[in-house]
Amino acid sequence: MNATSPSRAIVDLAAYAENLAVVRRYTGGAANIIAVVKANAYGHGLIPIARRAAAAQVRMLGVATVDEGVALREAGIDTPILVMMQPDEGAIAPIIEYRLTMMVSTARFAERLGEAAQRANRVAPIHCKVDTGMGRQGFPLGSAPTDLQYLTRISHIDIEGIATHFPVADQPEDPYTYNQIKAFKSLLKQLDRFGIPYEMAHAANSAAILNYHDSIFDTVRPGLITYGVWPGKTPPEASPLRRVLRWETRVTQVRDLPPGASVGYGRTYTTQAPTRVAILPVGYADGYKHALSNRADVLIKGVRRPVRGSVCMDVIVADVTQAPPVEPGDVATLIGSDGSECITVEELARRANTIPYDILTGIGPRVQREYIN
Repeated sequence: MNATSPSRAIVDLAAYAENLAVVRRYTGGAANIIAVVKANAYGHGLIPIARRAAAAQVRMLGVATVDEGVALREAGIDTPILVMMQPDEGAIAPIIEYRLTMMVSTARFAERLGEAAQRANRVAPIHCKVDTGMGRQGFPLGSAPTDLQYLTRISHIDIEGIATHFPVADQPEDPYTYNQIKAFKSLLKQLDRFGIPYEMAHAANSAAILNYHDSIFDTVRPGLITYGVWPGKTPPEASPLRRVLRWETRVTQVRDLPPGASVGYGRTYTTQAPTRVAILPVGYADGYKHALSNRADVLIKGVRRPVRGSVCMDVIVADVTQAPPVEPGDVATLIGSDGSECITVEELARRANTIPYDILTGIGPRVQREYIN
């Protein structure tokens, strides 16, 4: 890391590509991939990850916002881009200008999109989201056949895909998810009977790819697993996934505290004996969660060093009393391996009482990204 950056996230692009290959193996190699790179590629860096996904010949890139799609286009990426969250109608102009594909949930939005495409003398491809039980976006399941039939009559609109989403696919053998899959299959049959053409159907996110083979249609939408994180509470002992991100910083100061000394805001930790502590220039402004106060470890010289006191905006304090001795300049690993020890994204999520997505996407812009392989 450079001298002015408090910490760095090292992103292994070869590991990311290998995880895409794992997805292909799980889907039998037959399904197209919409590589989900929204939220700055889950904190890994939108443009470098998208370029590696494009090099791996994914079918599409999945983003959440029009701005993310525009950034990819301005970076010179020509792979089809699916904007998965229907935005305000004010975002329609750049959708057309930058050749983005919209996930559409309402007829009104499709109408406005068609009008803009007609003015630009283009045809706008869309994917139609159908709500089979997520309760967020989507055409209602009961009216979806007639709703989508209406969309076929809108000028300059082309229905390219049909999609749905699962809320609990991370739970194996879940009846609710099985019912969603059954409902979506039934819908696709109805669309065939109605003569509604489309090129692809997709439902499986990372968890469904691993847990529900029947949810794999001709296209899948992997996100978390492409970054090497297992989307469930019980990852296998020998995961086929490779970790993509490592987060580390350096010790800036080492101090000796006497018994009875308090550490940090709120005085949430008090030393019980002479204690040596290391100051690390990372805090919740960088994405190291405040909820990890007195609950997490960092790795320094291959040893777990407990975080003491409250996580501050810019600083955490680690107890380094245990040998081997720690000096300023030593590397402290926040996520990743050091010797035989490893701190995973899942571990930090458990200790912060949150989910791995929150840990990864929370790694902020002050953290320098470095790309290898």
